[in-house]
Amino acid sequence: MNSALAFPSLSPSFFFQMRCDVFCNAGKDIARKKFKLPHYSWLLDEEAFADVYMGWNEEGISFVFEIHTPFDEARYPQFEDGDSVEIFLDTRDMKQATYAHRFCHHFLILPAEVQGVRALEITRLRLDDKRPLCDPDDIVVDTEFAKKKYTLKVGLPASCLYGFDPAVCDHLGFTYRINRATGPAQHLAVSSRSCLIAHYPALWASMKLV
Repeated sequence: MNSALAFPSLSPSFFFQMRCDVFCNAGKDIARKKFKLPHYSWLLDEEAFADVYMGWNEEGISFVFEIHTPFDEARYPQFEDGDSVEIFLDTRDMKQATYAHRFCHHFLILPAEVQGVRALEITRLRLDDKRPLCDPDDIVVDTEFAKKKYTLKVGLPASCLYGFDPAVCDHLGFTYRINRATGPAQHLAVSSRSCLIAHYPALWASMKLV
């Protein structure tokens, strides 16, 4: 067994709790400085090749991923070997949790459709935490391709986010992994080279809804 994948490492990112503010967006345009998330690539010892924007309102959460490398190819089910985005959310930010629980979500977004798949929830939960996964058709995805980059816009409505209620919990657990066919991935809070990030929601960043 590869212990680097089974247990958290001594990476510097394990000694810091990352916290960010996420602003409410009344409109649809979040590709602005106010909504841009910080990079922690220097802490994770990896290259930053994408900018990520995040906004929220009572109807759900929206993202813009600006990928500053050309689109190569999307793959499925081996999506990690191609261009794709994975979004990890804990709608209750339960930092005491030692495993993925029912408020955790793992979404896969492909820049282009492969075998009828464009976006879907791939969350794996324990039997005692099982809940229905969201309808893939409810996930809003739009891709804009350019010669040297592409932009992926994602909308996750509240119907896709079990437990999402800003009036009850005004912060989220969140991280991402941006995969590319031509090189290593980019992460936010913790690297998948250090652990199986889907299994460790306590290590995800805390996002304050403001």
